[in-house]
Amino acid sequence: MRDGVLNRLSIRGLLVGSFAVVLLAMLVMGGLAYAKLAEIEREAIAVARDTTPGLYASGQLNVAWAQRLALIEGHILQDPGDARRETEERLQANQAAIQRFRRLYEDSIYEEADRERFAALNDLEGPFTAAETEVLRLSRDERDEDARAAMQARLMPVNARLQAGLQNLIEANKRGADVSTRQIVTSSNAAQISMAISIAVAAVLAAGLGWVLFRAVTRPLGDLVAAADRMREGNFSQRLDPRRQDEFAVVAAAFNRMAEDLTALIAQVQRSSIQVSTSITETAATSKEQQATANEIAATTSEIGATSREISATSRELVRTMEDVSAVADQAAGMAGQGRAGLARMEEMMQQVAAAAGSINAKLGVLNEKAGNINQVVTTITKVADQTNLLSLNAAIEAEKAGEYGRGFGVVATEIRRLADQTAIATYDIEGMVKDIQSAVSAGVMSMDKFSEEVRRGMGEIQQVGGQLSGIIEQVQGLAPRFESVNEGMQAQAVGAGQISDALAQLGEAVTQTVESLQQSSQAIDELNQVAAGLRGSISRFRLHA
Repeated sequence: MRDGVLNRLSIRGLLVGSFAVVLLAMLVMGGLAYAKLAEIEREAIAVARDTTPGLYASGQLNVAWAQRLALIEGHILQDPGDARRETEERLQANQAAIQRFRRLYEDSIYEEADRERFAALNDLEGPFTAAETEVLRLSRDERDEDARAAMQARLMPVNARLQAGLQNLIEANKRGADVSTRQIVTSSNAAQISMAISIAVAAVLAAGLGWVLFRAVTRPLGDLVAAADRMREGNFSQRLDPRRQDEFAVVAAAFNRMAEDLTALIAQVQRSSIQVSTSITETAATSKEQQATANEIAATTSEIGATSREISATSRELVRTMEDVSAVADQAAGMAGQGRAGLARMEEMMQQVAAAAGSINAKLGVLNEKAGNINQVVTTITKVADQTNLLSLNAAIEAEKAGEYGRGFGVVATEIRRLADQTAIATYDIEGMVKDIQSAVSAGVMSMDKFSEEVRRGMGEIQQVGGQLSGIIEQVQGLAPRFESVNEGMQAQAVGAGQISDALAQLGEAVTQTVESLQQSSQAIDELNQVAAGLRGSISRFRLHA
């Protein structure tokens, strides 16, 4: 059933369909990879722009507020003078740092809950600043005990709420970073699984389609080669099955037409060879009769001197015999002309066979050109795989630069590079298949060239036989004037007894010439018989019917 389906599809359709399926599989693989990479990219952006800067800024704010509390306590404990002024300068610097880290955290906020937590933290800054101002004022007035009391009563409770708010921010950002990290790992694992499944499916599709193409090309090509080998051995009864709908149907039809033409041609040659053999046999018999007649004339001439009546009777009989000989010679010339016409038709059929062989060579050249086009498509796919490999290498380098956060992206880039390598291997296998096809087509072209050479050799032999028949026709036609001369001699002998001696001399010369001509005719007939035997032997090895 699969072979029937393949017979209904053209080679071009199979090639286009195979590459379309492989391209579709590649597009699906690329789409899956793009979706997974986009998801990983979104999570990486969230980590890079939200959780990581927020975690860093909240930690720095926690440290800055703790340092501020320590500076306030130091201000109370220090003696008045340069130490307190230096502490106040550090408090101003600390205030600038707190403002800077606050802006940094505010820029990293993307969620409304985070914004609410940060707003609640900012609301504590006013009470803290008011308590701080009161404590520092008491410390500057050297009322250390009051400053400590104000710090415990007003500043420390606000600071406790502030530290709790900062810890809440830090924990929220840590949880967001953990969630994003787990999502990246999950997406990376899913991408690896989907890519592995896509690669397996693409490999199975490529192998299956490659097998289908291999069967679609090698089976009909093998049948064609087998039929050509049988034809080379002389068996012209083999025919190819034309019930296909691909390019090999045209090749099969052309091969069958060529086989039919060759069968008809060889059958005609066989019939012509039989006709030539029959004509040669008849001509040989006629030649023997003519030789016997000539011998009889020679015997008759030796007895003419006995009586003129016998001379007259013999002359009349000889005239009739020569008329018969002339008719037989004309018949032989006509048969030889028919043989030459048959050989001309045979030569025309051989030329048609040579033209059919040239047409097959052209078809095989077109098939070789199509295979070259396939090789160009495979080269393009190889270039795409090389570019994909280069892009994956660049992606791996960028992932390495990103450090810990780009590790998952680096794994994906490695998988993409592996996929590109496998694609390059698959295209190399396809290229090998195309080269095998081109080799098979080249072998077919060489076989057809050998067959064409045999056809041309046969045409040369037919032309040689035609030339020999032309020589025979000319020799047979040359006998007519001699026969007329003999007739005139016989008529002259019948005129009167006074011319008997001259007539006998002329008759002797005519008989001698006739014997020599008959010997030459016999020799030419023997040569023609040898040529006909060689022709029969050459065509006897051909098998025309199953």
